[in-house]
Amino acid sequence: MTRSVLVAGAAMSLFTAMAGLCTDAQAATGSFSYQRADTGGFTTIDNPPDHFCFILSGEALSVHNGTNSTAILYEDAECDPNQFLDAAQPGQTLSFGVRLPLSVRFG
Repeated sequence: MTRSVLVAGAAMSLFTAMAGLCTDAQAATGSFSYQRADTGGFTTIDNPPDHFCFILSGEALSVHNGTNSTAILYEDAECDPNQFLDAAQPGQTLSFGVRLPLSVRFG
């Protein structure tokens, strides 16, 4: 009986710790939008999680960071730090010429 209680207690402790890890994930509040280079249309990402790499389909001619987090823009589709292009601060709009961003990460 004591052993069952110990196992159940350990399982509950592990579950509680894992639940705490899940709630610690941060997300930017607000919307990030960009104008696609391929169609000229606009795409929006709402409340993006921090540290997740988003592919900007069609590449971006311009971006508007309406979130409360810095948007880090890259020239590749994998947010490779060696392909860093620019950073859009909260509330900032950026336009691009020859070098176009293909991915973004927040945080």
